[in-house]
Amino acid sequence: MKDQRVSHRYAQALFDTAVENKVVDSVEADLVAIDHLITSDGDFRAFLFSPSRSSEEKAEILEKTLSDRVTALTLRVVRLMLEKRRETELGSLTEAFVALRRKSEGVVYVVVKSAFPLTPDQEISVKTKLAASLGAKIDIHFSIDPSLVGGMTVAYDDFILDGSVTGAFKRLKDSFRTVAPKQS
Repeated sequence: MKDQRVSHRYAQALFDTAVENKVVDSVEADLVAIDHLITSDGDFRAFLFSPSRSSEEKAEILEKTLSDRVTALTLRVVRLMLEKRRETELGSLTEAFVALRRKSEGVVYVVVKSAFPLTPDQEISVKTKLAASLGAKIDIHFSIDPSLVGGMTVAYDDFILDGSVTGAFKRLKDSFRTVAPKQS
């Protein structure tokens, strides 16, 4: 089970050190690449998360594999996490680090889900309108969710703006539930 507090503590320490050494972008790129490797390569993931492999063996293989591709700071943190048997927290570390970088830069992370793919012009329009509406720089991720039937949802911070057909049907259904008992 992942413990977000642990990931956040590691991420905060790593972020502070990366800021101090002016390598935030490099460390973030390293973490994203490692996370991608873990999620996309089943053999690597199985090796890394195997309880039968020692942390020293895992660290040795990772150093041979990554030493010329990632910053020394990233490698030290990964090694520390392996020594503490926290390798399953690497994905959460990446998420927390990216969130800290966004926060420090005043960037709002926005997820836009639409029923169908948006054209590049539509994506630019949505991004421009959201940035103006939020009054902040945004880091936007577009995805497709056919269950929306039509329209889109926009999620950022603790807010969800639901402009989907599915959401409209749900709101209509909820309004019938509150109106119907009053008419009897």
